[in-house]
Amino acid sequence: MANVLDVTRLTTQFTKKGTALTVVDELSLHVKKGESLGIVGESGCGKSVASLSIMQLLGQNGRIQQGSVRLNGRDLLALSQKEMQRIRGKEMAMIFQEPMTSLNPVLTIGKQMSEVLEKHEGHSKQQARQKVIELLTLVGIPRATEIFAEYPHRLSGGMRQRVMIAMAIACNPTLLIADEPTTALDVTIQAQILDLITKIRKELGMAMIMITHDLGVVAETCDRVMVMYAGQV
Repeated sequence: MANVLDVTRLTTQFTKKGTALTVVDELSLHVKKGESLGIVGESGCGKSVASLSIMQLLGQNGRIQQGSVRLNGRDLLALSQKEMQRIRGKEMAMIFQEPMTSLNPVLTIGKQMSEVLEKHEGHSKQQARQKVIELLTLVGIPRATEIFAEYPHRLSGGMRQRVMIAMAIACNPTLLIADEPTTALDVTIQAQILDLITKIRKELGMAMIMITHDLGVVAETCDRVMVMYAGQV
């Protein structure tokens, strides 16, 4: 089976006061269709930076110094930012660590989720609204029609994380990256979110990278595990 994602000798650096600091050091990994890869390691070991490198969301002082990132055989590092914008959210998507800072506080849930469908799938406003309500229902949010018009601060942490999952799977991506999706949640909600991610991944046949420092999460959701330390595997 062909790999959905192939990362080869990826090295990511950040520049601070004119000095280049290597945060991810010659990282290589692969994920097959429908497979779930766990990346574990202590805080600061480079897990999240590795995922942001794959998504090319490093910010102005970060750069990929060497290596290759291939999604379905396509070299992502050779693409322009405009081309990457067409891929992010459609072919690969990310569930970020803290949903309160990932969701725009001044836009309603419906507005933020509809934008994904309008840009990537060409939906009309009415089509996008219908699809968003279906997605919110799919991830277990009650009163989806009412939640559509709510702002993020009106929702609990668990509900916001469900919104992030719904947004990530809106366009049926082939690769889903989940960056510690249960960090800010209590144990009961954490279990519900993990069950939900696993169920949706299997239903849609997505490849997934689960980034965590919790080996219990890995045992429950992953087929393989990779340990990172000081930027290296």
